[in-house]
Amino acid sequence: MSLSSGDKTEDVLARLNRLPEEERLAVLDAMTEKRRKNTFVKYFEPWAEQKDAIRKFDRTKKIFGLLGGNRSGKTVLGAFIAVAWCLGKEYFRDEPAWEWVRDLPIPEPPNNVWVVGVTNNVLRDVIWYEKLRHGKSHPAFLPSDGAIRDCKDGDFQIFFENGSLLTGKSAEAGRDKFQGASIDLVWLDEECEQSIFDECYQRTVDCAGRILLTLTPLTDINSGVRTPWVFDLYEEFLGGDTDLVFCQLSTLNSPFVPEDEKKKLIEKWSGDPEEGARLYGKFVRRSGLVYPWWDKSKHCIRPFPIPRFWQRIVSIDPAATGITAGIWLAVDEQGNYFAYREYYERDKIVSEHAKGITQRNSGEPVDYWLLDPKWGSQRAAENHKNGAQLYREADIPVRLPEVGEDYGLAVSKEYISATVTPGARHPKFYVMGDLPNFVHEITHYTYDSWAKGEMKGLSKEKPRKRNDHLLNATQYAMCLRLKGSKKRSTDIFGNIDEDKITVEQRQKNRSYT
Repeated sequence: MSLSSGDKTEDVLARLNRLPEEERLAVLDAMTEKRRKNTFVKYFEPWAEQKDAIRKFDRTKKIFGLLGGNRSGKTVLGAFIAVAWCLGKEYFRDEPAWEWVRDLPIPEPPNNVWVVGVTNNVLRDVIWYEKLRHGKSHPAFLPSDGAIRDCKDGDFQIFFENGSLLTGKSAEAGRDKFQGASIDLVWLDEECEQSIFDECYQRTVDCAGRILLTLTPLTDINSGVRTPWVFDLYEEFLGGDTDLVFCQLSTLNSPFVPEDEKKKLIEKWSGDPEEGARLYGKFVRRSGLVYPWWDKSKHCIRPFPIPRFWQRIVSIDPAATGITAGIWLAVDEQGNYFAYREYYERDKIVSEHAKGITQRNSGEPVDYWLLDPKWGSQRAAENHKNGAQLYREADIPVRLPEVGEDYGLAVSKEYISATVTPGARHPKFYVMGDLPNFVHEITHYTYDSWAKGEMKGLSKEKPRKRNDHLLNATQYAMCLRLKGSKKRSTDIFGNIDEDKITVEQRQKNRSYT
């Protein structure tokens, strides 16, 4: 006759109690050690930095970011959280790891969890086998106590008895492979392209899911990805966005890294541009900003009525596909430039852009309509008309400015740096009011850098072609080096006295941020 589960337990305890105390304690230790190995996730004990970090991932946070150096424990903590999401809180009640699970915003199972590696090799070798299935510096996070119904390593899928599903995905597969499902947690390990992140984010919207990020911040605003979305999120966090949180983990505090190896790491990375990222999880910039002088507190001023006698420019940076940008600038009698309006639209034909720009202009007088000279002189294959002709036929009388080999980059640096240079006699540049796209571009515009080889990370001394649409349009306008018209006693546009902006008023406006 077979024994029930309860009878088996009583039989084991009875036999255990018949053993001498020393043997009984040894058996109990062995049983505890076996249980700890088979259900390591129940016994997981974060170290100090990990404890501080995991306490910040509460129900108020949509995005939880862990920035850490190599072997700092960011992926370890990511694996623990992902598995806990699948198992559910009740699995951990009265277990040692309950303290770290109870305040996490884990919904009731079943839960659908995605684990995303930047490449298929990283997903397979590091996340799947080293952290989840087999373990390396620690036992595997996936328990072998009956909580898992099936593992399909070839498909990177794990089915839990409570109905939860964990699926591994590679960012290399492309955006199309990240569509359709409703996901309770997405864990992104290292930085992928923004299109992948955007698709993952959308998968969490209908179920109030969460995003977990673990990465070494070697990529910043000048990173290899086309859009530095992690750096942008980090800046939003620093700016006070309470929907997300970022925490930093140091490799030097990891108990899995021997002390002699830590000393070697300090020696290896000391003084290196990557030191902050490799050891402490800090963002680094391998190449600098094109406009390091930009200071929002000095360049951004309060809007004011533009005098009618100031010259006005609308400069357009077009694109056959992608973003077409336009910027409105006014030039005072000293030659200072004031940007006061922007146009920023994508994927429209020339006539639609021209209509949008005209509507934004609202019938105001414009002295100069400018267009990117390279794009404006190129002829379309279908009608043999150049870009300038297309805009002129759409009733915008554009002209192609003389911009030089650098397309006005050096000139724009003169205007922008003069604004923050005490006593500068060179005309200055200001932004009036809120031009969000322009401000985003100028704070993210960097020099390009070499991606590989001996010069990896070093600047190419030319800007990277991104975040530059409104900046290019501004550069075209600055190449004119205009000096605004002098105030006249009478003016065909109206009362000059009402339009006059004094030096004192302008100085007061500079305090605007």
